[in-house]
Amino acid sequence: MLNRNLVTALLLISFAAPGVAKAQAKKDGDDLDVIELELDKSAPAKPKETPAAAASSTEDTQDNKPLTDFKGLGTLSPFKEVSIIQKRFMPKTGRFQLFGGVSLVTNDPFFNTFGGVAKAAYFLNETWGVEFNYFALTTSERQSTKELQDNNNVKTESLAYPKSYFGVDLMYVPIYGKMTWFNERILPFDLYFSAGYGSTATSTNENAGTVHVATGQMFSLTKSLAFRWDFSWNFYNASVVDQNNVKTTNSFNNLFLTVGMSWFFPEASYR
Repeated sequence: MLNRNLVTALLLISFAAPGVAKAQAKKDGDDLDVIELELDKSAPAKPKETPAAAASSTEDTQDNKPLTDFKGLGTLSPFKEVSIIQKRFMPKTGRFQLFGGVSLVTNDPFFNTFGGVAKAAYFLNETWGVEFNYFALTTSERQSTKELQDNNNVKTESLAYPKSYFGVDLMYVPIYGKMTWFNERILPFDLYFSAGYGSTATSTNENAGTVHVATGQMFSLTKSLAFRWDFSWNFYNASVVDQNNVKTTNSFNNLFLTVGMSWFFPEASYR
């Protein structure tokens, strides 16, 4: 009788155990759902992905293929509407320039002519300026000229050379750039052209009207100091007396190579 009751109790327990386990599992699952819901509420909201971002993300995942479709480039802004962000190292607008240097005539086969040069300029903007030039020159005969006179009795009084020049130019500065100095530093520079009119005092005691053209560069060393070089070409007519004491008017030209330093003032005001 005892064994029968024991068997009956074991059977009841075996049938009731799965139901209890399922109820317990359901209760644990409900608790986990509540915890996950609370965590979702406390987490920061994710930004909504825009269609463009979604498309971009999709494209990035497509085997990282290189871009081959350039149709959209036609809708970009033209280059004339793109501004340069970097400012000039040494702007010129509304500033004065004082220049001092030395010059040499490079195209006279009969005379050595050299001297000092002073210039003063004012820049209306970064492209245009007005400049005054003064050349004080000294001249000596070359050895070939002395030999012509001593050996062949050929005199050079019929040749004129400049003693000084004074004139005014209109300056045009179309190019601004940079270059390296032996990979040690970067030198900003301006490339300019100028043309004007003046007067040359000649060795024949005349003041000859002179057409003056020039080109050169200004290399900015600081915000106020620059190294400058240029070629200046003067064209003029001068009266000379030949060996037969006949006075004639001849055309002359002098090509000057000038180097020196420029000082800009007042202090630069940047945009």
